[in-house]
Amino acid sequence: MALENNAQVALAAFAVGIGFGALARWSGFCLRGAVEDVLTKADAPRAGGFVLAIAVALIGVQALVLTGRLDLSKAVILPNALFWGGALLGGALFGIGMVLTGGCGTRMLVLAAGGNLRSVVVFFVFGFVAYATIRGILAPTRAALMAASSVTLASQTLPLAAGGAALVAALAFVAWKRPPARHLVAGALIGLLVPAGYLVTAVLGGDEFEPATVESLNVTRGGGDALIYLLTWTGSKINFGIGFVAGVFVGALLVVALQRDFRLVGFERPADMARYAAGAALMGVGGVLALGCTVGNGLTGIASLAPTSFIALPAMVLAAAATLKWRWRRQP
Repeated sequence: MALENNAQVALAAFAVGIGFGALARWSGFCLRGAVEDVLTKADAPRAGGFVLAIAVALIGVQALVLTGRLDLSKAVILPNALFWGGALLGGALFGIGMVLTGGCGTRMLVLAAGGNLRSVVVFFVFGFVAYATIRGILAPTRAALMAASSVTLASQTLPLAAGGAALVAALAFVAWKRPPARHLVAGALIGLLVPAGYLVTAVLGGDEFEPATVESLNVTRGGGDALIYLLTWTGSKINFGIGFVAGVFVGALLVVALQRDFRLVGFERPADMARYAAGAALMGVGGVLALGCTVGNGLTGIASLAPTSFIALPAMVLAAAATLKWRWRRQP
């Protein structure tokens, strides 16, 4: 019996997620780690990998657009209005949160596969708060902020020249820092997963009667949907985000098994749990306000030339850098 359209999309997303999770576990792919490397290491290995992923994703997505194989007009990351307040505030909150927790939502999935119980707690709080901000008790506040700090866009995307400038800057950074090959290989392959994700939702999911939401890599909404799906399985439909989240965990778990790297890690003090939970909540709210996490904005958004992402990503990076320096100053 043929699978329903949403099940096909979720299965393909699961495969994309496996690739992402395996590569992220193998290379330590993480924006929070990338910011830390820029501040502490000459070759900034994780930053080089992340920046190259942006470059490859940008080339791949825009190649699909320019050849007519991908229509981004209905993409989630490209609304008709620029929610600049959410991009700034949400990006900053997310950047602070990922430093307090040790990584973004995607990184939490990767770490959880290796037995990190702190990451399990963080991901649950992150997912539930994100869902509450989209559809729950925090949704009215989000809507009010959106109404007060949004402007209508003349075009959904930035000019292609903006993408060209981002591409040149990314490649120049990689050439300058010359990070290790492992990070470059992982970054390039992860970047290819962004256009692959779009092909899954826009082409495979392009059913005439029940089309899939046009989206690619992003765990903010997908994380919340995945948790609700587990709780209400009989009354819910699986989607791209749920399949991707599951795949990331399984992909990371495969690498953990191959490397025999499973080790249970928990909270050392009650205060640590409070800090992690607070950071997770900030990421949940921030990710929704900014229309995506580090992957949703840093990879999918930039590759799609989304105006929101060109505001949110710098906000995340600057807030993360400031929070890291603040924490370092407080350490004895």
